[in-house]
Amino acid sequence: MNENYLHFLWKNKRFPTHNLTTIEGRKIEILHVGIHNHDSGPDFFNGQIRIDEIHYSGNIEMHVKSSDWNLHGHQFDPAYSNVILHVVYEHDQLIFIEGIPIPTVELKRIIDWENFKWFNQYYKGNKTILCESFLSSLPPPIFWNQVERSLIQRVQRKTSELNLLLQTSEMSYKEVLFRIISKAFGMKVNQLPFQELANRIPFEKFIKASQKQKMAIAFGVSGFLENDEFKSSYQNELRAEWDFQRYKLKLHAANRHIWKFKGCRPGGFPTQRLAQFATFVHEMDWSSSLWFLSAKELVQQLQGKLMKPANEYWKTHFDFDKEKSAPSSMSIGTANTIIINSIVPFLCWLTEKLSDEVYRNRAFEILEQLPAENNEKVMAWKRIGFVAKNAFESQGLIELSNEFCTKKGCLKCVIGNTVLKV
Repeated sequence: MNENYLHFLWKNKRFPTHNLTTIEGRKIEILHVGIHNHDSGPDFFNGQIRIDEIHYSGNIEMHVKSSDWNLHGHQFDPAYSNVILHVVYEHDQLIFIEGIPIPTVELKRIIDWENFKWFNQYYKGNKTILCESFLSSLPPPIFWNQVERSLIQRVQRKTSELNLLLQTSEMSYKEVLFRIISKAFGMKVNQLPFQELANRIPFEKFIKASQKQKMAIAFGVSGFLENDEFKSSYQNELRAEWDFQRYKLKLHAANRHIWKFKGCRPGGFPTQRLAQFATFVHEMDWSSSLWFLSAKELVQQLQGKLMKPANEYWKTHFDFDKEKSAPSSMSIGTANTIIINSIVPFLCWLTEKLSDEVYRNRAFEILEQLPAENNEKVMAWKRIGFVAKNAFESQGLIELSNEFCTKKGCLKCVIGNTVLKV
């Protein structure tokens, strides 16, 4: 037996409730099972029960054995002082709150063991999508409703992460956007170095600099201009500009070895991304007028600026002194990924800061304008018949995979709950 199954039973009332009694034989009626709590604290908040015609409102806690209450240290935690019912598989010890016994229900003798066996079989195996074999019979609205819920959860989670990142800093909204864009340029491989770059650059002075100055500052702060001699005249020009800018702005170079080339295609080398980053920051409209554009116009403008080639040097090089023949401009797919990972969370963060839903709505409109991503997780859903029409749906599918399927959080999922009720 496990607590997950007890949560499932209680949440769905999947046991005989018409003749339920406490361990002392007192009749108990479930008026409301409560709200399932997935964080710390009692398992269900704000439940309502009736025992011998007396109405109780409060929290409900579940354990495999009654003694687990003390084993988990709940007797010392004030969060459990309002527990009105203890639901256990096996009662082996009387539990008290402030000297008063907690009403306890034992489920051992009333569990449907066939259902328990099926429940355990469902969770076995190596499949990431546990409910895959049941999805063909699932009504599509149930599936896509959970995808939308997942997307909203993803947005809320990223907003919380952003608040955590910025909690000790006083920044203008423009600088917040700059930090988010920097992080997005790093993708997964060089995300941390790009964040460090943004931390080291004085934002207001950086956006006012010329494009050449931005290039010199970006490469200089990143540690790529620390050699005494360079082969190319272009790199020597950047070095001369960097020497002036770091003295003027009191800047310091990071260790260039924090940048990862391994795992990147030449078009995604950090040197390419830094050149594209400096160019985009130079081209970007940092005024508030940008947000008055329609979602379609905003996407088109951002794509154009992101995909603009850096300069003639980067058209023929993928790293300093390493020539190439491939185009230097960013691909449309990469541009869309940066928009999804920077502009969308920024607008959702603005909604929270300004208490104005128009920004979150604009973020969702942007996702609806962008095509669905074509990564491993989205393709896994496509293989079993669920094809995302746009980035709104693909972002929801990614969150569904990461936060529900991979973590086996079926009891938190509308799809999982529907399947498990059979």
